[in-house]
Amino acid sequence: METNSSLMLILPGLIVALTAIGVVLLDLFVARKAILAWFASAGLVAAGAAAVGQWLALTSEVGERGSHVEIGFSGMIVLDTYSTFATALFAAIGVLTIMLSDAYLAQRRASRGEFYGLLLFVIAGMIGMVSSVDVIAFFVCFELMSLPTYVLAGYLWRQRRSSEAGLKYFVAGAFSSAILAFGLALAYGSTGQTTYAGIAEGIQRLGGSGGHGMLVVALILVVVGFAFKVAAVPFHAWAPDVYEGAPTPVTAFMSVAVKAAAFAGFARLFVMAVDPGWATWANAMIILAVLTMVVGNVLALPQRNLKRMLAYSSIAHAGYLMLGLVAAGREEGLVGVSAILFYLAAYAFMNIGAFGVLIWIRNRRPFEYTLDEVSGIAREMPWLALFTAFFMVSLTGIPPTIGFWAKFYLFTAVVDSGYTWLAVVAVIMSAVSAYYYLRVVWYMYFRDAADHSEVDAARDEMAVTQQRGVLAAVTVAAVGVVVLGILPEPLLRSAEEAVRLIFGG
Repeated sequence: METNSSLMLILPGLIVALTAIGVVLLDLFVARKAILAWFASAGLVAAGAAAVGQWLALTSEVGERGSHVEIGFSGMIVLDTYSTFATALFAAIGVLTIMLSDAYLAQRRASRGEFYGLLLFVIAGMIGMVSSVDVIAFFVCFELMSLPTYVLAGYLWRQRRSSEAGLKYFVAGAFSSAILAFGLALAYGSTGQTTYAGIAEGIQRLGGSGGHGMLVVALILVVVGFAFKVAAVPFHAWAPDVYEGAPTPVTAFMSVAVKAAAFAGFARLFVMAVDPGWATWANAMIILAVLTMVVGNVLALPQRNLKRMLAYSSIAHAGYLMLGLVAAGREEGLVGVSAILFYLAAYAFMNIGAFGVLIWIRNRRPFEYTLDEVSGIAREMPWLALFTAFFMVSLTGIPPTIGFWAKFYLFTAVVDSGYTWLAVVAVIMSAVSAYYYLRVVWYMYFRDAADHSEVDAARDEMAVTQQRGVLAAVTVAAVGVVVLGILPEPLLRSAEEAVRLIFGG
């Protein structure tokens, strides 16, 4: 490995952080707030381009120097293909979120620099999480990701539901952060190390986690802190209320980006730091995964509010993803980690698209996100209904969409790791999810149109002009769902290479 303390190691995250500061300052001098969205998007595109450049530089070195990893900041931060893959994904999600947010905020006269600044700081924290190989850096970046998210959930503070969502998320998040910090502190107390490699060596020196009671408690607390962040059952109670009350673009971002950062960051922590204690944390993960899949899908069945339905759906998908972490401790575990990366990229297209549809409708006319209100909407908005069908079919896991391949690769990794029964449970739960996903399509195409309120001319004109960003984001998501469903190989190979080069497969 080559040590490099240069700021070039954190270039994408640095670009995002500087853009966050810049957008807040720019807000003081511009009257057209749409410029802020363009400025923030430009920063994310630059960060994504920097990550791609780092990826190309790292992969070109394979076979030349035998070095695929660069470490800096006293061994706390790493630059590798895993972090660059995740960074590019986070930047793409951020751009799509901003495209969904512009018209939504403008309608509510809430388009201000602090929204985009907070969003960018969250993404900077996410990038830091996946780049950290030290528990101190990891926790600092975890908090940098979490704290602005609480504010974003309550961003429309004049609305009771939004302020309530922010408060609930803050309380739940504070508990999860405290539990995670306690677990990491106990891991340090047991091993005397803060780096991932040092903790792994300490666990091996102690003969595994089973022979050291403090270490067992540490690993369980880390798993619980992780479970809070991804809304795994029984630590999920905050998610439906927060998802329903938060501004819809924020809900889309939380359900995709925060979940992606949590799984990508904790996957590195579990595989690199506490893999010698796999038996302890994997057993806890199996229990959480089964509960999360079953409870998430069952509670989604009766939901009539589409945001709450997608919230419980997001909980169920967290259960599927946890299966990849269970597989990560086996000999074939690297396949499980690459399947997680592939699934996260696929889920980003599917879920951002689904929430984008809701935002499009809400900006056109009064809409309370209920199932009855989308009845017959295929006659009013045929393209939107078609896109929605793509997203719902893909979330179900029906070929030839990207959702099918995401579940196929993930469940295959679970089977290869020797947990066939877990894969069977996941397949059954995916079949259950078909009811509430395809029910949305049924209402759109085969139910009589609801008695919608008239759309006033000014609002409809705004929908045609300002909502171009929303339509573009939904279109990109729909194209991604279909094209990557037909040609999943490039994305899968990239995910495998990201894991192989860093974890040495």
